[in-house]
This record gives sequence, structure tokens and C-alpha cells, in this order.
Amino acid sequence: MYSVDARSIQDVLHSLGKIVIDTSELARWTWSIEATGKSMCEDKNDITFEYFSDEKIIKFFVKDAKSRDNLLKSIQIHLPLIPESVQGFFSVFKYNLKNVKFD
Repeated sequence: MYSVDARSIQDVLHSLGKIVIDTSELARWTWSIEATGKSMCEDKNDITFEYFSDEKIIKFFVKDAKSRDNLLKSIQIHLPLIPESVQGFFSVFKYNLKNVKFD
């Protein structure tokens, strides 16, 4: 089980509608980040990181601290390649994800 200031993560996720113009682009980047993160895990079900452009919602799950760290590494790998208009979102998400604590 993990915990984080739910308000801060939800604020970041809700900010997507304000900063992302091309939602299909965000969906492609989250898919790429998820695929890279999963490639670092033994169990591919340890990480979920998806953006649904039709509903404008993002879904993420990390099983434990190791999978959280793999998702963080994946975001860091992709961050320089992501368009500047979306980099801010991923930077803030990464910062908040670092604060996820596991029991």
C-alpha cells in the first residue's frame, strides 16, 4: 500500500486539461514512459501509467518503491524528448511521485 498527499497528485492530474492542447500527444508520451518503466520491472503489472485522451484522465499505479523508482527513471529518460508544453506536467508529476511512501 502506498500513500501520498492525494490532493497534490489530483491537482497535477487535473491540470492536464489546462496545459495540454494535443491530448493524443500526451497519450503517446505516457505510453512510452509506461513501456520503458515496465521494461525495468520483473513483473510488467507493477506499473500502470496511462492517459485516456477521450476522457482526459490519467491512471497510474506503482506496486512498490522499486516500481515507483523505475517509473521515475523512465520519466527522467523521456523528459528531454518531451515537448516543452508537456514537460512541466511530467516534472511536477515526477516530483509528487517521489513523495509516494509505502507501508
